[in-house]
Amino acid sequence: MKKHPLKILQVGSGFPGWGGTEIHLVQLAEQLTKRGHTVTVAARPEKFVEQEAKKRCLPTVPLTVQRQWDFQDAGRFRELLKQEQFDVVHVHWSTDYIVAPWMAKQSRVPVVVMSRHSPYPLKSALGRYLYNHVLFDRIIALSESVRQTLLGQGLNPHKVVTIHHGTDTESFRAVTKNPEEVRREWGISSETVLVGLTGRIAEEKGWRVLIEAFTHSPLADLPQVHAVLIGEGPEGEVARNSVREQGLQERIHFAGFRSDINNAINAVDIPVLTSTWAEPCAAVVQQAMALGKPVIGTDIGGTPEMIARNETGLLVPPGDAEALAKAIVELANDNPKRQQMGSAGKVRADAHFTLQRMTDLNEALYYEVLSHSQ
Repeated sequence: MKKHPLKILQVGSGFPGWGGTEIHLVQLAEQLTKRGHTVTVAARPEKFVEQEAKKRCLPTVPLTVQRQWDFQDAGRFRELLKQEQFDVVHVHWSTDYIVAPWMAKQSRVPVVVMSRHSPYPLKSALGRYLYNHVLFDRIIALSESVRQTLLGQGLNPHKVVTIHHGTDTESFRAVTKNPEEVRREWGISSETVLVGLTGRIAEEKGWRVLIEAFTHSPLADLPQVHAVLIGEGPEGEVARNSVREQGLQERIHFAGFRSDINNAINAVDIPVLTSTWAEPCAAVVQQAMALGKPVIGTDIGGTPEMIARNETGLLVPPGDAEALAKAIVELANDNPKRQQMGSAGKVRADAHFTLQRMTDLNEALYYEVLSHSQ
């Protein structure tokens, strides 16, 4: 089959805010547009997805779905699909898993695809039946861990494929500040071995585990090892209070939100992902690897698919502060190992977790399904 440019609708009408999934959708739409496809983004008016799409000069249509079975905008979906004759409709979040694909199937769109960004099992038997037999030609799991969860619920293994989220590794390496400058902004010495936790300060991100790790020997006895929390979140003040209560103000720092996240991660020696939940495919791991950093992550969800154990970083059980402390000490005391792991991680990120590879695989999937529909 000749691979003509496709007309694609990326659906984000269920997103009220911003986050990794929303960024994934916009990046995918932008990359597909650069390849010559005509991509339209359906999004809630004046919300993050619409705003980001417009910044990147992507066509948008205002559509809102409040709940899975909210058919209030179904007629507008129908008119859009009839008018534009899309080849592909691709939805990205649970709120959009019913209305948009339902209308797409009614309108005989050749390729209807879901991306599953969540690690949790599907909630209802009806939903599982519809996803498996009625609404979708393919279901994209953001990690093999997510795929196995779906297969465990009886979804067709030939229908569910794994395509990891990808990072624009080259652009991410374009730092604009050197590590010493960033550390001066944080009030942290360039001589310090710096551990960095990047992301929302929320329970599931495991910030408590990181703080507790600094109370365990031998990490507690290494004053040259510090940590920085990069980001804000609902538990930011709770975390600051915890650090004060433990008497760790001199060793654990708070950087706040940074828009230049590449500069921030580049100023860290040992990035950590201490999440206690099954992160499907945490972008921060790929970003740290792209910058040549060794990463310590929790052995849960999609993280072990990115970190090659003892090659590009270390893996510890979620919630285990003592194991985390030992892993930090192991890398803090061995700069050659940090350098070796960081170099290997950079190679691995470029080979497996780039934005280009993610786009390649999504694009190939569209064409594969299209070839079977004709």
